[in-house]
Amino acid sequence: MMEWVEIIRLRTQPDVEPSVIQWLKDTIRDIHGTPGFDQARIYTHSAIPGDISLHIMWSTVQDILKESEIGLMVAYTLQKYGILDHTVWLMEAMNRNNVRQVTG
Repeated sequence: MMEWVEIIRLRTQPDVEPSVIQWLKDTIRDIHGTPGFDQARIYTHSAIPGDISLHIMWSTVQDILKESEIGLMVAYTLQKYGILDHTVWLMEAMNRNNVRQVTG
């Protein structure tokens, strides 16, 4: 099983933030039951009003190297509100044979 996260980040005007967040909540509710969908979370920047991030977590059988159809739809809808960034991140497998150490 491949675990990955799709991150859609929007920088918009502070007065637009509440309506965008409500739209994202409605969208998350609508995508429940989509094959491979695990969960989604909405984050707002702690110090910059209008900076919003949607994280959609997926678990799929096949390797994913591009954005989902749902992610593309969300990004397309949000792009009119400001600066948008849409990325896909793959979960790095961690097991006894693939242990990574970070030293400082």
